[in-house]
Amino acid sequence: MSALNRAVRGAMCLLLAATLAGWGNSEADQRKAFIAFLQDLNNRAGAHVLVPNANDEKAFGPYLQHYAIILDFNIDMNGSVQDFIAQAIKLGFGPNPAPRSIEQMAAAPADLTTAKDVIDKMEQGVETRLAKANTERGALKQPDDLKAVYDKTFDRLVAAPAVAFENSAKALGSGIDAAIAFVTYINAHRGKLVVSGMQIQAKDQRTLDELTPLMKAYQDADERFVAAQRQSDRVLGGN
Repeated sequence: MSALNRAVRGAMCLLLAATLAGWGNSEADQRKAFIAFLQDLNNRAGAHVLVPNANDEKAFGPYLQHYAIILDFNIDMNGSVQDFIAQAIKLGFGPNPAPRSIEQMAAAPADLTTAKDVIDKMEQGVETRLAKANTERGALKQPDDLKAVYDKTFDRLVAAPAVAFENSAKALGSGIDAAIAFVTYINAHRGKLVVSGMQIQAKDQRTLDELTPLMKAYQDADERFVAAQRQSDRVLGGN
């Protein structure tokens, strides 16, 4: 081999080495780093979504986009959760230091109708986001060792929180329906009822018989919502 050929081959090897260095770690190293990151999340109690730092982003390489599916879903969900909590507090459902009284609900029935519409849209929004995340997940090409860990992370940080939220939303929606039926009856029978704060009295037995199941349905719905919220807290907090 001539000296010129050896020089050319040496230069090409140096160029190749420089190019590979620019790409960063090998696929195996990137996958190993990403799996370790996911396993750390899986080992934590509850649902903890971490934002990768600059070193993580470099170490994960193209696998960073796989995590973006989980991260983006949770960022989108956060707004819905905050709106949901605000609606629940406003209506006095669940443990609340200042629940809305029967008298207040009956005085503003339109608030219940508006809240029900908001909750229904929230629930539909979560279903749409979950479907999108599932579609994106299904399009991923992952080696078996990564897929096993990623699927567990996805279930913990996407699927389980989404189901918990939907269950809470359904419970709150059911509670609002019960409240609407309750206050509709109250407002239609004002002359036969005495309403003061959280207290309500019927002036005759027939009205009492009609009112009792409506009140019980409202109270039962509130208990179901509290139970759904506790389950949601267990899923998210790992308690």
